[in-house]
Amino acid sequence: MRVLTLDGALCVVGHSMGGLTARLLADNHPVRVASFTNIEGNVAPEDCFLSRQTITHSHDDPDEFLAHFAERVGNSRFYGGALYASSLPHKVRAAAVRGIFESMVDLSDHGKLLDRFLGLPAPKMFMYGEQNNTLSYLPALAAGGVELAEIEHCAHFPMYSNPPQMWAHIASLVSQADSRP
Repeated sequence: MRVLTLDGALCVVGHSMGGLTARLLADNHPVRVASFTNIEGNVAPEDCFLSRQTITHSHDDPDEFLAHFAERVGNSRFYGGALYASSLPHKVRAAAVRGIFESMVDLSDHGKLLDRFLGLPAPKMFMYGEQNNTLSYLPALAAGGVELAEIEHCAHFPMYSNPPQMWAHIASLVSQADSRP
């Protein structure tokens, strides 16, 4: 934020690993967060259905792991999985995956991420796909004042499955943050 000379409060949006990363940013700069949109970013161990595969489907060769990971995700029943998986080899450096996934699992298992998310003083939204509407912590988020946004025809990847609805929810929270004194 200093390098980019971003001054003032920011509307933070993060998806999946980006949601976890944004959460860590918000921990370090809570007064700089005007609003926080968490799009299925990790807040509990159950969110590691992708990253935990580094343990459950471990492979010594990072390229092989990534290829098999993409195949599993691409062949899943979840909306958007095939589109996400098809672009992985072009966006992900295979050698980086294990360390990133292991740190995500560790933070999700031991980092009290739900409490940290609920404790952020800014307006918060948790966005999730309708195929994931059984996440165990959704009632706790609602009780904690977090706006819940279920995206239709979607699983973990709203940017692939239903981008118009995703962006409409983000715009709504940003508008709320803009109208605050």
